[in-house]
Amino acid sequence: MLLQKKQFTIYFLFLSIISNISLCQKLSKELLSGWGEKIITEKNEDFLKVLEAAEKHLSSEGYDINEYDIIPFGFFKQSLNEEKYRLFCAVKKKSSNTPTIFDILLNKSRNEFKILSSKNPDHSSSNMTEKDKKKLKDAIMKYYFNELYMVKEFEIQYEYHKIEGLNKYGIYDVGAKLYYKDETFEKRVLIVYRNDRTFTVEKELISKE
Repeated sequence: MLLQKKQFTIYFLFLSIISNISLCQKLSKELLSGWGEKIITEKNEDFLKVLEAAEKHLSSEGYDINEYDIIPFGFFKQSLNEEKYRLFCAVKKKSSNTPTIFDILLNKSRNEFKILSSKNPDHSSSNMTEKDKKKLKDAIMKYYFNELYMVKEFEIQYEYHKIEGLNKYGIYDVGAKLYYKDETFEKRVLIVYRNDRTFTVEKELISKE
């Protein structure tokens, strides 16, 4: 009986070790293949070069930078066997406040950046919870805090939350109605919902008409 218990204990420990090894391998694979978000700043030389390559690519696709605003709002790096970069940007005509979202993939080789792919993420149906809606509203209020505007209501124009390779990274083009005293303002803003489940207003989309 004692021998059977020892055999069972050894067998159980063996299974635990195998399970832990498999889990570690799975986690390591996910971590190694995952995208890490980088801060968008003019001090980041890689970002500036990625943006330059993206602007040239978009210009060749008919988006003349003299007529269109290119708004970068997501910058990612993946280091596995080679360095890859990913740029999310909104492209809109200067006379419009409706953006087109681009997901641009680049490869870095010898300090040169080559476009691997460029695509528009598919629109997603809204799956926002009431808690998330409150957080989104708070983010809009925070963005306009210095102007003392209050958010009366908002409506999501476009939502993207099923983006391949990134978990829970949402993009929202939100129309917001703000009010202060007796005045009402219609605003349209680009909002990002990141992996840490926080909302950030990236840009107010202003038409120059």
